[in-house]
Amino acid sequence: MLKIAAAVGYVIEGADGATSSDEVSTSSGPASEELFDLAKQDSHYFKEHFHGQRHMNFLSRNPDEPVAISVILGDNEMHAMIRTKEGTFKKREAREVVDVAWWRRLLGLPPGKNDIISALNENLPVGDMRQVTDAGLQDQLLSYHEKQNIKGFKFGVMYAAPEQTKEDEMFSNVEASPEFEEFLGYLGDKVVLDGWDKFRGGLDVMSGSTGTHSVFTEFNNNPIMYHVSTMLPFNEADKQQLERKRHIGNDQVVVLYQDGDTTYRPTTVSSRQIHVVVLVKSIMVDDERHYRVAVVRREEVRAFGPPIPEGGTFKAGDEFRTWILTKLLNAEQACYEADVIRTKLQRTRKMMLADLISNYA
Repeated sequence: MLKIAAAVGYVIEGADGATSSDEVSTSSGPASEELFDLAKQDSHYFKEHFHGQRHMNFLSRNPDEPVAISVILGDNEMHAMIRTKEGTFKKREAREVVDVAWWRRLLGLPPGKNDIISALNENLPVGDMRQVTDAGLQDQLLSYHEKQNIKGFKFGVMYAAPEQTKEDEMFSNVEASPEFEEFLGYLGDKVVLDGWDKFRGGLDVMSGSTGTHSVFTEFNNNPIMYHVSTMLPFNEADKQQLERKRHIGNDQVVVLYQDGDTTYRPTTVSSRQIHVVVLVKSIMVDDERHYRVAVVRREEVRAFGPPIPEGGTFKAGDEFRTWILTKLLNAEQACYEADVIRTKLQRTRKMMLADLISNYA
């Protein structure tokens, strides 16, 4: 059984034992949630539907509240991408939602700027927007999206031996149980880092300074590289194992594999960056391998799917692999919406949009 102590500021899903009942979330996210797919990023969408095709671009003149809009006005449909510091929003509407000003209808003119932007969202700053016809803008808009592309995902993986409750103990593990090694096989494949030419998740693939091997997989077009504590370099002179913590402590989502029956405390690993911990424990049921799972997330991270099944136990196999990889990817996506991370992303988008405005508006 997985035992997790209640802690202020954390939500616990799917735990037993030491967890206080009033601290346990009754929801582990929606049963159906769109899985992140790097092949469907905004840059790919803009390139497929707008770049190089006839469309209109509008920019706001206010760098404090920057907005950039791309619109295709077809015979039957209006198709748009609206960029703000909050993110990029795609919209498709029937052409008839565009309410053309009476005087334009009287003169037989097509919809104007105000008509189009108001139809997209009445809260957009219509008065601050201007149409930009410079052909170079579409290349800059593509670059705007490409700079925000996610190239892959990195997740931490820690091993906790029996009776271990402190982070220094966990980060100091050099050897792990055979059950942990078997579990890693569900996360991905063990790969040699020297000369690795795919997504590396910040690991050194030239000089071996971050170890010789790691675990990697591709799932739903998403490259995933793991920072496995027992595979990162061990420094006997460093009690805190700061080199290992430098990688795992900067991951937003961490898997903690636990041997034994110790109680996990959400504050075990001191890191401002870690927002979600997925706990896993191996158990045997009728001589078959099963995994017990639970999730600890900071309270500012929304619930995310797929749900933890009743009893929180999976039989080892493809279903478990699909569940945990989906859970990790959705956890990462939920973390982007947490206050600290969202604020950083907003600041970056605002700066890039303001730069577009200064050059084109």
